[in-house]
Amino acid sequence: MQIMIVEDDEHILRLVDETLRRAGHGTMLVTDPFTAEAAFMADPPDAAVIDILLPGMDGRELCRRMKATLDIPVILLTALGEWDDKRIGFEHGADDYMTKPFIPDELLFRLQAISKRYERTAASSIHAGPLSLDLRHYRVELSGETIHLPKREFELLYQLAAFPSRVFSREELIEHVWGLDFDGDDRTVDVHIKRLRTRLRSDVVSIRTVRGVGYTFEVIE
Repeated sequence: MQIMIVEDDEHILRLVDETLRRAGHGTMLVTDPFTAEAAFMADPPDAAVIDILLPGMDGRELCRRMKATLDIPVILLTALGEWDDKRIGFEHGADDYMTKPFIPDELLFRLQAISKRYERTAASSIHAGPLSLDLRHYRVELSGETIHLPKREFELLYQLAAFPSRVFSREELIEHVWGLDFDGDDRTVDVHIKRLRTRLRSDVVSIRTVRGVGYTFEVIE
């Protein structure tokens, strides 16, 4: 999971970063709310941790703008512990609220719990151009024709097609599709991508290799 951390206190920023990375998550570190807004528009994260007292823009406003664009978990961090402050945060779309000082591992566990709820309520089908995937029945249709895929290849395609043009590293795909208990290596991803390309054989959608980074799904206009 890729998590954006927006915090202008260097000590807290590094503390949260280390905690999330130790648990296997990727992080996007930002100290300025306006930079954060540009970043999440260009490269949407899977979740966000946002400090309220930021320079130039209240973290609750940043949360509101993020939630207007992305359906992701957001936890607010603050030294403000009054209920009215928390109420405003929730009204701006926050999923949870932690008051400083906090235990880093508790932040991690709360974020993971919220993310699981999002996964359970996520749409069971997606459409990307001429491609349709039904997660409930593991059904794939491309330009009106049904394509039969093994379970792992379906889940890999679903993860890529759910975020067209986003580049996923091999490590991210392993985490999303195989899980953190995966005991193989990243060549497994390459093998599955190769098989997917062979099965799709399409000139309207593509799984493109981004050299040195990973893979991205694209609809060809």
